Order: sequence, then C-alpha cells, then structure tokens
Amino acid sequence: MTEPTKRPQIVERARWFQLTEAASIGIEMAAAIGMGALLGKVMERNVTHWAPWTTFIGLGIGIAAAVFAVIRTARNFTRVIAAEEAAEAAEAARAMAEGRSPPPPAHSHDSGGFGGFDDPAIGRDDEHPPGRGGP
Repeated sequence: MTEPTKRPQIVERARWFQLTEAASIGIEMAAAIGMGALLGKVMERNVTHWAPWTTFIGLGIGIAAAVFAVIRTARNFTRVIAAEEAAEAAEAARAMAEGRSPPPPAHSHDSGGFGGFDDPAIGRDDEHPPGRGGP
C-alpha cells in the first residue's frame, strides 16, 4: 500500500526571518526570469537556431518558475497564519473554560495601525473647528 503524502510541518521561525523570506521573493522572481531567458538565448545560439522562439520559450519557463515561487511563498504564509490563528483560538477557548479573559492576539495581520478605516484619528476635525477656516 502507498502511504498518503503528508504536508511538511510548519517550522517555528522568528518573525523577522519569515518577513525576510517574503521580501526575497522579488529577487527570486528576477533570477528565475533572467535565468530562463538566458538559457533560452544560449540554447538558441548553440542548439536550435530558432530565433527568437527559443528565447521566448526560455522566458516563458522563467516566468512560470517565478509564478510557482510566488504561489509557494503564499501557501507557506497562509499555513503559518492559519496555525497562529488556531493556536490563538485554542488559547482563548482554554482561557474561557478556566474563567479568565482571553489573551490579546499575539500578531495582528492588519495594516498595523497606520491609518486604517478603524483609526479613531481619521475623521476627527479637532484641528479645524467650525467657523475658523481650514488650511
């Protein structure tokens, strides 16, 4: 019998390491596209002589590799976020069962408080009271 394929377990990493992994996706995309185009050009000159089609094929392979890199990174982050949310929900349920208040979320996945719609500072007109004129 064949064993069912198992997903690799989520590796606990520091938050800054997770963010550097996401930040490096741009470099990975550029490298994949560049290498695909370069290998297509080398094959065009030395093997096929199908100008410019071999270069386009190599470029397409590089773009496909870049798309797969983005999908892989997005899946990894989706799994990490789901695991964090499940751990927070379990902790909140445990706290409610013990009769204490649940802890605040460890990591917020919103805008970070940099002026979202729920920011209380937006919409206030304290600086310019009525009848005093505006800027």
